[in-house]
Amino acid sequence: MTIDSFLTQLSEHCGVAADELSVDVKEDGEHLRVAITVPEQDSGIFIGYHGETLDSLQRLVRIIFQEEYPDHKIMVNLNEYREQREDRLREITESVADRVLETGESYTFNSYFPAHERFIIHSCLADNEKYAELESVSDGTGKQRKLTIQFKN
Repeated sequence: MTIDSFLTQLSEHCGVAADELSVDVKEDGEHLRVAITVPEQDSGIFIGYHGETLDSLQRLVRIIFQEEYPDHKIMVNLNEYREQREDRLREITESVADRVLETGESYTFNSYFPAHERFIIHSCLADNEKYAELESVSDGTGKQRKLTIQFKN
């Protein structure tokens, strides 16, 4: 079984016809990038709340195909969701950072962010000189892990 055929069968089980689906698998150095395209009205089935379903799908693909691609990090994307989410996280981070600079008060996000999203937020602050006085700090474990943007001590 190939990644393409696995995802096609899975999509059909979810009600998306094979002719409405496109799967593009590309090797990019140590990464194996799997781009899935489905009709926009069906994307929520595969993305879920803040990408949780897409993350689970990516985990499944990694587990099933780890022997076939032992030296690759498999990354699954659907309708360019990951790029859109990264852009949105950067917008949110900049908005919150501006608020912290204005008010002088730290800000703790109410929602949980998976590790790769926390990394985007940390990087957004670190890469922008405007926010050189600020830092992002993670506290807690698992789903209770919270991210705070605050002034550096």
